[in-house]
Amino acid sequence: MASDIHSENWIPLVEFSVQKGISLSTLRRYIKSNKIAWKLLEGRYLVMDDGTFIAPRNHSGHLESGEVPSTGDMESRMKNLEVTLMAANEEIAELKTLLAFYEEKWAQLPKK
Repeated sequence: MASDIHSENWIPLVEFSVQKGISLSTLRRYIKSNKIAWKLLEGRYLVMDDGTFIAPRNHSGHLESGEVPSTGDMESRMKNLEVTLMAANEEIAELKTLLAFYEEKWAQLPKK
């Protein structure tokens, strides 16, 4: 079965999505508008991976996929993600503190 699916470069949506770095919803829109070759086999959508697909550009003008980022780019992205994660963790801690404060105040309200 697996060999049948991958014959002639027809691959499942999820696999194509991961390989090309394109979201499933975008891929489904491409199928709906016939921007990409597709077929339905045994209830599964398959898309043709003939090597000609060019990933769309995102809002910043960079390719969403297809390019292999340089080590410097990856390090920069990793640093940005670490900073974003730290900020999110701090915000979560603040929200937990605020929630605990309001729960304590709620408990002190007179009951009807």
